Amino acid sequence: MPVTSSRLGGPTDRRIVRTQQLVRDALLSLATEKPFSEILVRDITERANVNRSTFYAHYQDKFELMDKIAEEKLSALGKLASPEYGLSAPPFQTDFETPDPYFLALFEHLAENETFYRIILTRMQDSSLSDRMLESIREFFYLRITSAQPSQKLLVPLDILLDYASSSAMGTIRRWFEQNRIYSPHYMALQLTRISELGFYRAMGYEAG
Repeated sequence: MPVTSSRLGGPTDRRIVRTQQLVRDALLSLATEKPFSEILVRDITERANVNRSTFYAHYQDKFELMDKIAEEKLSALGKLASPEYGLSAPPFQTDFETPDPYFLALFEHLAENETFYRIILTRMQDSSLSDRMLESIREFFYLRITSAQPSQKLLVPLDILLDYASSSAMGTIRRWFEQNRIYSPHYMALQLTRISELGFYRAMGYEAG
């Protein structure tokens, strides 16, 4: 008689987790091959090698499936700079050879989840997911700014600083994926660190008068 334990970590739970991962991987794989609008639930179940009834036991449709994937990935992205992630917040100082650990964690996360981010940034027409990604990046920068020097007086309003930082990073990340990540996560994190430390004008080569 098969064991069907419902305890966390039991055989049933492990099978559910494995099935959900197979289905999620199948959708992402298909989304790299054809437009999301053309993907059918049948395509997903065939790629994942599961029954349609199994799919519908976990997800209402492909939209809910993609939403669950996005929720998981983007939640992790936004929390990279939170205390629970375990990174220490070094003071902002000039070090042109060492990337900010938060920026490095950001680009490593993007690289590890490349398929998902490449899909929402370069293949999907729906802008809602990229908008959610922008909000997660904004949350990332908010945590980074406030964790290092919470009592530091800002020279520009926080909302403008966050809009500038998150929008600039988003554009850079999108271009990074469009160019097939020709630079490593470490290199990208280092350049973002240098731009942040130098400021836009000094990064262009202008020296203060």
